[in-house]
Amino acid sequence: MKTSTFLVSLLIINSSFLAGHVSIQLFGSINPFILGGCEILLGILYYVNKIIRDVRNTFDVEVKL
Repeated sequence: MKTSTFLVSLLIINSSFLAGHVSIQLFGSINPFILGGCEILLGILYYVNKIIRDVRNTFDVEVKL
């Protein structure tokens, strides 16, 4: 493993830990099931958007006169 890849990985892990620590302090009173439900909803919306975009690109008809 290259040193730069290792350092970037550590930076990302550290940033994730810091963001998690700050978010726990800010949103400590929020139910984690609500946050998990929002994550699932966002994942489903992304998947539906991807399917709609693929269908739209498949049936894209250009009319030239």
